[in-house]
Amino acid sequence: MIKVLVMNHFPTIYPPNTGGVLRYFHLYNQLSKFYDITLLSQKYTPEIEIINYSNTFREFRIPTDDIQHKIDEKLLNEGIEPRFSTHAALSCALMTNPPPLFLKYYNQFYRRSDILIHESPFLLKYDIFFGLDNKPRIYNSHNLESEFAKHVWIGRNSQEYIKHVTHLEETLVQKATLVFATSREEKANFINTFNADPMKIKLAPNGILPEEWKPRVNKSTYDSKAKVFFIGSMHQPNIDIVNFIVSELADKCPNVDFIIAGQCSIECSNVFNQNVTLLGEIDKKQKLELFSEVDIAINPAFFGTGTKIKTLEFLSAGIPLISTEVGVKGMRLIKGTHYFHATRENFAQILNEVSRDTALLKMVADNGKKYVNHLYSWKAIAKKIERQLSTLHNKVSSISSI
Repeated sequence: MIKVLVMNHFPTIYPPNTGGVLRYFHLYNQLSKFYDITLLSQKYTPEIEIINYSNTFREFRIPTDDIQHKIDEKLLNEGIEPRFSTHAALSCALMTNPPPLFLKYYNQFYRRSDILIHESPFLLKYDIFFGLDNKPRIYNSHNLESEFAKHVWIGRNSQEYIKHVTHLEETLVQKATLVFATSREEKANFINTFNADPMKIKLAPNGILPEEWKPRVNKSTYDSKAKVFFIGSMHQPNIDIVNFIVSELADKCPNVDFIIAGQCSIECSNVFNQNVTLLGEIDKKQKLELFSEVDIAINPAFFGTGTKIKTLEFLSAGIPLISTEVGVKGMRLIKGTHYFHATRENFAQILNEVSRDTALLKMVADNGKKYVNHLYSWKAIAKKIERQLSTLHNKVSSISSI
């Protein structure tokens, strides 16, 4: 069985609950039906964790070390923001040498691995044999990290750090055997930004598990205010969305009750709008309940790279969705057929107009559900990636045997 080592600067959470973690777990869980998969991740808690998800799928979570903690403290003193989504990644990228404990496990798994996969450019230095051997390297990108950094990172020396990460990502893209992008738009960005070979940029979109959702609660008419839902991690674009809901939408949509879940809502704990409820982080059971009960989902995203897993989940669960162009980027959704399109300027107007039209909401939601569940299941995505990896492995094996 082909053995695959995957390196990442953040660990999974089980059960997975937000964007990057959902991709990280579900994609490799599905691929473990074809390959033997080892995830080698970093984390901030002090003990090593070894989790065996199945006989062919496991994760080793390696704690960060003192040098990394000092880098993290330096970033804090420099005011590098957003802290939650930046420091863990950037502290890895700024390490001169891999942490000894991580390197120990890397060496152990490297020897028996046929393929190595990077989830981001941040651990490139940790892969000490990168560019020195014949083992295939794959960049399974979640987004264009350097582009995201340019728009979001702030603080003293932030421009220097952006250049550093851009260099790491360019090196990874140029020297990797394959690069997986989440959409056609992201593929074009990799080609244009790094002059990458178009033939080695393949698609591996974000996905969903259609079978996990509970049946929707049917409502012929709303007896009370429509329940409008948003969920997100502690990621700067999500925090910006929460601020938009609280500062603009809530007052303009008095006949709507906004429910905001996830760590993104923690940043706005001082909310006095009577029609806004902040739930904070929720577990899987609560999430499934909410997805079955809310009337409308919104994704008023104004910046972001990659495709949005929350958008796919909303649609897959059959929730009517109102979203900006950024919120549905890369999915080829049709305005008015699969979702309701809105801009910053008219978002409140669109929400007020459609929130009482249950027939229209159901029709658009049904269309979106069929479309997404057909194209974006993790199972279907993993099968396409498996074909690419098998072809790659066969080519490498043929060359090695000559």
